[in-house]
Amino acid sequence: MTTARVIVNSALRKLGRLGAGREARLADAEDTLQALRSMYGSWIASGACGRLCDVIPTGTNYTSRGNERIYRRGENPLTVTLPELVSEGWNRDYGTDRYGGNFGTVITITQNGNEVTVVVEAAQPIGNGVVTPRDMSAVVISDEVGGQTRSWLYDGNVKKWQSIDDLTLDSDAPRSSADPEGLAACLALEMVDKFGIDVSEFTIRAAARFQTAMTMRFGMRRESTYQPEAYY
Repeated sequence: MTTARVIVNSALRKLGRLGAGREARLADAEDTLQALRSMYGSWIASGACGRLCDVIPTGTNYTSRGNERIYRRGENPLTVTLPELVSEGWNRDYGTDRYGGNFGTVITITQNGNEVTVVVEAAQPIGNGVVTPRDMSAVVISDEVGGQTRSWLYDGNVKKWQSIDDLTLDSDAPRSSADPEGLAACLALEMVDKFGIDVSEFTIRAAARFQTAMTMRFGMRRESTYQPEAYY
């Protein structure tokens, strides 16, 4: 997987702001990293990662189904599990004892709104009919008490959830393993207005290729379409 620093440097080279083999200045690197975080957030908000369902957990422990916007109300700590494996089909059973106990990325929002993250591994091999979450699944947690909103993306190529808000220059960049040059091209287009520089036709095509692959997902299994029961 490629670090955010490599993606940032590549984007700045595509804009002509950085020579080959050189490292970006700290100010330029931090500005471009912030643009990378914002770009991921815009993909979630625009629906490029799929539609998000609003959820308000009633207890203190909740296992997400993926592609959910979770709202924490009140001061009680809330523990959210982001699943590493799910059952196939539309009505999925996520991270339950049926598949070997709760496991995945566990996020606990404490009483004062702070965040604690733990990764819990599956204890044994999982049976048939169980797959990894859908590539580019998103989970957003909004905290009423702390007043913060945090987002995670699931990278189907490396099979793990990644925090958008905690992304640093040395963090692995979500979706970078799928097409690092395409991701850098998308980031370069995000920074065009800031630097006032025209980008090449190749960069535009690379960004379009990346966005098409991300939204169309032709490299993934076909998902079942949900059809609600008809009532007469």
